Amino acid sequence: MIEKCEVNYVKSRANLYHVPVKQWKKWTLDARQVFNEVYSSMVKNQVIFNHPRQEKISREHWKTVCWNAAWTAACAIQDIFAPKTAC
Repeated sequence: MIEKCEVNYVKSRANLYHVPVKQWKKWTLDARQVFNEVYSSMVKNQVIFNHPRQEKISREHWKTVCWNAAWTAACAIQDIFAPKTAC
């Protein structure tokens, strides 16, 4: 069985998802863009990130999973390009 899904990339470094400003300012422009792209690609595509037999997670809980994954990705990029800046 093949399921169709759509992944939209944001291509923006603006604080689209309201990360606390204190943290947003710590991240490089690349880390900000990574946060936006990871969050936007995950939030509407739960089915491609979960195990095929996983029951659907509530929207509220899924948004938290997406937020945490995006934050982790942004911090990983931050550590590569600006390791002296705390995440």
